[in-house]
Amino acid sequence: MSDETSESNVEVFPPIMQPKPHTRDHQRNEDLAHQISDLGRLGLSKGNAAIAARVTVYVLEKYYLEDYLSGVTEMQRGLASVAITEAMNGNTPILLHLLKTKLGWSEQQVIEHTGEIRAVVSSKPMSKEEFVQKYLTKDEDV
Repeated sequence: MSDETSESNVEVFPPIMQPKPHTRDHQRNEDLAHQISDLGRLGLSKGNAAIAARVTVYVLEKYYLEDYLSGVTEMQRGLASVAITEAMNGNTPILLHLLKTKLGWSEQQVIEHTGEIRAVVSSKPMSKEEFVQKYLTKDEDV
């Protein structure tokens, strides 16, 4: 009975909760570098890749940043290649997206006002006679 009690008191951490070694004790591991590169290729952020690899963000940035960035670059290159291929094959939504984001096209409309200003706006009210004399009599002379 005492054996059962001692076994039940043993603390077992799940793998994600295992205490991490101190960063000063960390040695670069090529298997971990490959794993981090794969996580970058999947599009994970640095923080999420560090959590998945069970290292700190500091360790990822110090020892594995090039591996992570190469994975991100591969992911971006693959997505760009597929997007360009789809656009060239007539996929209109992707084509429009690429035109807007890469070539600066826009659907905004610009309204231009042209012509001459023939009156000055004033805050002083005018009587009907003043208005006729100022604006309507000039038009008759022209």
